[in-house]
Amino acid sequence: FCLQGIVSLVEALVFGLFLVRRRMDRKNLGSVTKVEKTEIMAAAGNDPLDNPRSLPSRIVGRTVLIVSSLIALVSVRDLFFPGTILSFLPRDDIYLEWTGAFLHSPPPDSVEADEQGLEAPLFAGDKFVSQLMGLYLCLGCLLKFVSAFGWSKGNRVMGIIAGKRVENVERSGVVSSRLIWRTQAFGDMMLLGMLRLFTPAAKTASLDLRWHLMLVAYEMFILALYGFW
Repeated sequence: FCLQGIVSLVEALVFGLFLVRRRMDRKNLGSVTKVEKTEIMAAAGNDPLDNPRSLPSRIVGRTVLIVSSLIALVSVRDLFFPGTILSFLPRDDIYLEWTGAFLHSPPPDSVEADEQGLEAPLFAGDKFVSQLMGLYLCLGCLLKFVSAFGWSKGNRVMGIIAGKRVENVERSGVVSSRLIWRTQAFGDMMLLGMLRLFTPAAKTASLDLRWHLMLVAYEMFILALYGFW
């Protein structure tokens, strides 16, 4: 756990320095008023999808919004409210029982609380590991959201030099997002492998993980596609 904590701190430090550097680079760009940029881009007939103020990738944004929102919802529950049953999620009670959440955090006024309430403090270590996993998944989802919606593609500086139209397109937003997408694609691959490993065991508890596998696999494919190509 100490090694994982150090790795997390290093990742947070690198990410923070990267944001500071990106902010400083944006301040150093040439100054062209917003009205002038709009007029020149309209006269040049540029594609609206290539607007530097648009999102890095709308497809990645929609995928992250659908898949990572569900992962973040379950992770936040496991982190702050362990053992709480979300009634709108199908078979959530079976998931909590299969993962052992009822051993360390039985719901109040339930059969599990009557049977295992006195033994719950003995499973404090299991509760810590569960919350730590929820924290890591939340941080991963946060990085995905930031990379998809936190900034635009970049900046466009246009003008006329020696009678010729000059266009300097700076795509720092796309580069930043692609770096994160590559890392998160590997993270989804590891999560997919873990789910696939425990799929046979989950079937014994009548817990079907096929939808989980398909969602994580689809997000991994999209992140890898737009991150590496």
